[in-house]
Amino acid sequence: MNDDLEKLINYAIVDGYISEKEKQVIIKKAEAQGFDLDELELLLRGRLNESKGIRNNESDKCPNCGDTISSITGVCPSCDYVAASSLAEDNETFNEDLKELGVSFSQFKMAPNPGASKVIGAVIKTILTAGLYIIYKKLIKKENLFDRYEKINKEEEGWEVDWRLSSMRQSYGDDKKMNTYITVIDNEKREIIKQRLKTDRILAAVTFIVIGLIIYLLPAIGKIKLPEKAETAEQRAQKLIDTKQISKAKITIDSIEPGLKKDELAAMVLNMEIDSLTNAHDYITALSKARSIKNSAYGNEIEEKVDEILEKRIYYLIDNKEFEIAKEQAELTSYEKRNFLIKSIGIAESLEKKNKITEKKTTTHKLRKRKR
Repeated sequence: MNDDLEKLINYAIVDGYISEKEKQVIIKKAEAQGFDLDELELLLRGRLNESKGIRNNESDKCPNCGDTISSITGVCPSCDYVAASSLAEDNETFNEDLKELGVSFSQFKMAPNPGASKVIGAVIKTILTAGLYIIYKKLIKKENLFDRYEKINKEEEGWEVDWRLSSMRQSYGDDKKMNTYITVIDNEKREIIKQRLKTDRILAAVTFIVIGLIIYLLPAIGKIKLPEKAETAEQRAQKLIDTKQISKAKITIDSIEPGLKKDELAAMVLNMEIDSLTNAHDYITALSKARSIKNSAYGNEIEEKVDEILEKRIYYLIDNKEFEIAKEQAELTSYEKRNFLIKSIGIAESLEKKNKITEKKTTTHKLRKRKR
């Protein structure tokens, strides 16, 4: 042991008592020198007992029963007779010991909750390691697996209470009342530790159960479908349009409140109807529907639709060699579309005439061959 630490201990116990301030100074010095605190505790107790042992040799006879009265307590261990003069000498030390024990014990009882993270973490590690973490903590580390207060109980406030109880038991243990008081404090401390361990074990058990339920129910939870929000008439109409159910879509659109959205959906349905009629070569009905809303908000789009219908009809007429009717229909289209379609009709008509001339020549040639 370092000489400085030795001197501090000697100075502290010279009066047979170590105050809280003296103790903190000694601990701080020991920590700085790397001295083991458990060894320090044993050393302090031994030195303190040696110091008080000298004083304990000074004893008096009890005037009541004749037994020996310690000069430290001033109380007869047999009949509890109090030697007032002896007790008065150490009254200040005795009261200080009681006060500091009370403070230490209060700090132990009121120690802040370290939080549940340590217990929950231990449970998770146990599950992830298939129980190997329990073996590691119990057999290798020699620690309680689920104990949030372990450091408080053994190293901090708990160590402080144990040290003071041991010191007072050495000094005043022959006093029945004091010995009873010390035993009560010691038992209460043990009960608090027991209750803390019980609480942590319950917490651990609950955590195991919750995690187990989550793991068990996770596949089922994944299959649960959340209730869908009620479908609006607009959404239903859009779905019917997407699946080309024109008749049902029209009925649904009728139930929608008037507005821009209703007009948009109605225009989409009308456009689908026109396409359906056009593809069925019912050009007259398709044109009638397109022109019926020509002056609506979608007029420009409908004008393009009219050109599209007429263009398909014209090509249909061209395929059927009805060039004159096709020319008439071309006149009904827009200016830009008209010129293109008339040229297309002219080209098709010219090709048709050439084909007829070619066919006529071929026929004449065949007839001449036959006559020969």
